[in-house]
Amino acid sequence: MTNPANSKTINRLATVVVQFQDADNAIKALNKANFRVTRVSSTGGFLGRRNVTLLIGMVNGEEKKLIEILSHTCRRRIEYVATPLEGSPFHLPLSTPVTVGGATIFTLAVEYFEEVHA
Repeated sequence: MTNPANSKTINRLATVVVQFQDADNAIKALNKANFRVTRVSSTGGFLGRRNVTLLIGMVNGEEKKLIEILSHTCRRRIEYVATPLEGSPFHLPLSTPVTVGGATIFTLAVEYFEEVHA
């Protein structure tokens, strides 16, 4: 569907989950590359950490550009989580390293797109 305001055809929607620490840099880089981004606060299910979900309308063929920007702005990190030590008579948590971060990207076809202005 063509948007008369900027004549950009939005036919893909990317839903991107990034770590909270990377969100501002990712949004700035995406805006600089003319991606329109909506930021939604969210919480991760695996470690319960704060993260951000970005909704990005785009044109077919912009996926590679999107991935390139996110790969430069969303880094992986090692975090440590406390896990119980099996067979221990005392509660001695073991610090276990877990790799988190980067970006998780889902793209969907957009059937219809329209901006409504009052």
